[in-house]
Amino acid sequence: MTVSLYASAIEYPSVSKTLKNGLKVIVCQKPGNDFVYLQVWYRAGSKDEAPGVHGMAHMFEHMMFRGTEKYPGHSFFRNVEKVGGVLNASTHSDFTEYHEYIPKTALDMCMDMEADRMGNLKVTQDILNTERQVVGEEFRDNMNNWEGRMVLNEYKALYPDNDPYTVNPIGSLEEITSFTADECMDFYNKYYSPNYAYVVVVGDVKPDDVFAMAEKYFGPLAKQLSLKDKSNLPDLTNTKLKLTEMPLDQMLQVYSYVIPYPEISSKDYYALNMLTGLLFLDENSILNDILVKKKHLVYAIVSTEETRFFKYPSEQPIDFFMSAQPGNFKVKKIVTDEINDVIADGVPQALIDNYIRAREAADMESNYSAESIGNSLGEAELYFGDYQLAYHNIDGYKKVTIDDIKRVAATYFAPDRISVINIKPD
Repeated sequence: MTVSLYASAIEYPSVSKTLKNGLKVIVCQKPGNDFVYLQVWYRAGSKDEAPGVHGMAHMFEHMMFRGTEKYPGHSFFRNVEKVGGVLNASTHSDFTEYHEYIPKTALDMCMDMEADRMGNLKVTQDILNTERQVVGEEFRDNMNNWEGRMVLNEYKALYPDNDPYTVNPIGSLEEITSFTADECMDFYNKYYSPNYAYVVVVGDVKPDDVFAMAEKYFGPLAKQLSLKDKSNLPDLTNTKLKLTEMPLDQMLQVYSYVIPYPEISSKDYYALNMLTGLLFLDENSILNDILVKKKHLVYAIVSTEETRFFKYPSEQPIDFFMSAQPGNFKVKKIVTDEINDVIADGVPQALIDNYIRAREAADMESNYSAESIGNSLGEAELYFGDYQLAYHNIDGYKKVTIDDIKRVAATYFAPDRISVINIKPD
């Protein structure tokens, strides 16, 4: 009898329908309780901000909860909370996502509210002034934490000025405090439309019922936007960082290894992501085992961009936290030696097998949650244009060979590609 090395995640039936106005509606039939998870994804994030309005995507996430003429003020919160549901949103470099976890009986109401704010949002200067204080406070809270300051200050050094990811999604406090209501509405009119968005519904529902609701509420929305990918992107593999040293107001030293990552749809993505985990970030990674567990030279190895999901090429920092003391240069030598070993010999097949087992186990666990399923479907639609790939992400990792590992190590970890920022006390 042959026993499979890998288990399979449950693949719940998922179907879609695209309305005449371009809005795609994705429905996943997941048996369970009487609650459903509703998401609306907009293909607009900080990558779409113009100079002078950095932080607008995150600010606008807040604006979307401030109501319309039909659902004024805090109606969104009150209507969802009174039926026992929860709601929230998130802003990324590539997208902004809004969601509600609600009883099935409230799906009709939430569809109506989401459609109404997609088409009829109005931002006044008074509303903007109020939410600007909230977003500004979030920014200040982040800057009051030494690690938050380090991450934001480091981010400023990563990208050339003409890159879509030049500014962190949290934005610039100076620009946030100067937005006008007209600028907010300009962002809304440019990026919030049916054909620039899609809806995901996960739960024990009938797809035809959901499609009918979507047609009823979203169908009348007529605004259309031109869908164009960014062009003339800078080549990050040949771009120098804006600095190689950075001050830190803590008695710590950080070596930040910055890796030029390809877009998620790249043929190199799966092998590179696997190698990054095996070499740096996994609990039992090669360098974590040597530097943290055995030699005790490093406190922790972490990534500020743990998902590494980006539509376009990106810079990915991996930070080595250490005591600020003489002799830390030996950490660089160990890292360099291990990188060179991988370039020459790859990694043992057993490490690749263990990596795939761990990822598949994580996929199986996440498939018990309507939220995780919704996020997986939404991300697959965003980055690959095919939500069905959500259940087959593991397939890309299963195809990775030792030769692939050696190739991407030589390509992305080469001395002229990988950069190091030395972050140390003033």
